[in-house]
Amino acid sequence: MHAKVTTDLRSGPRGRFTIKALLVPLLTHPKFAHFIKYAVYLSLTVNFFVYTLDDYHVYSASLSADTPISDILLTFATTIDTAAWLGLVFLFELETYALSDASFEGGAPIVIHILRIICYVAIAYAAYGYTAETLENYDIVVLDDINNVCQVAGKGIWLQVNSIDFEEITVENCSTLSESSRFYRVADDLSIVDEKTLPHIQWVGWIDVVNAYVWLIVVFLIEIEVWLQAQDRFFSRALPAVRTTSTICYGILILNAIIWAFAGYDLYTWDSFLWIFGFWAIELNLAEWERDRTQQLQEELA
Repeated sequence: MHAKVTTDLRSGPRGRFTIKALLVPLLTHPKFAHFIKYAVYLSLTVNFFVYTLDDYHVYSASLSADTPISDILLTFATTIDTAAWLGLVFLFELETYALSDASFEGGAPIVIHILRIICYVAIAYAAYGYTAETLENYDIVVLDDINNVCQVAGKGIWLQVNSIDFEEITVENCSTLSESSRFYRVADDLSIVDEKTLPHIQWVGWIDVVNAYVWLIVVFLIEIEVWLQAQDRFFSRALPAVRTTSTICYGILILNAIIWAFAGYDLYTWDSFLWIFGFWAIELNLAEWERDRTQQLQEELA
């Protein structure tokens, strides 16, 4: 196995058209690369608090005080998801860059892996939450007694205006909120939605679902690559397949971000690209790890 490490890295798996091949040139500018990486990490942390406030706003607008805890957790699926992903990024950062090799001779790897499992459970639950919430968008009740949004003005009812935003219906704003004459209530929500907005939130929900499961595939592939590199299998036949599949997944994630941009979800678009850049930072760590370890093995063989 070690005899193969004398091969130029550019002729190995990274020579293919993959995300890692595009990131490798940044290794020649380590200070710039690290500045970008930690700026992205900081932005992801800020975004976590933004999404927490956003979920709380949805909870306040759509759920009653006696709502079951299971429904409340589904409403905070984005917060749970973001917290788990943030933890996962930091754990990968520790394993692939921040911690020295000597740190992995003790109990650090076990602790990191246990924490990662907890993050994966939370992420899987959030993916379930997105799926359940999207399916709930089809559990609708037609409000036959409402044909004008102003009929419920001043009664503490909120109108869902897109996938994430709600407006309280007041006497002052009701005439500007909706021109529809048909309204619905989704599942057990207290808020209402008009006939124009309902199809929109239904298809946007499926973008969320696809995004969640593609990200699960991405981190599964990173786990495989981390394991292969830890075994010094830098020229394993599995690596090209892993990296090509990762590149395809990142392409889907970028496409989703573009769809959100055209749909008017600027925060979703910004957040999506931040997470993509955050995991590209992990990919860059893996590339640097491969370069340094391969050089070490070459020196040992010399």
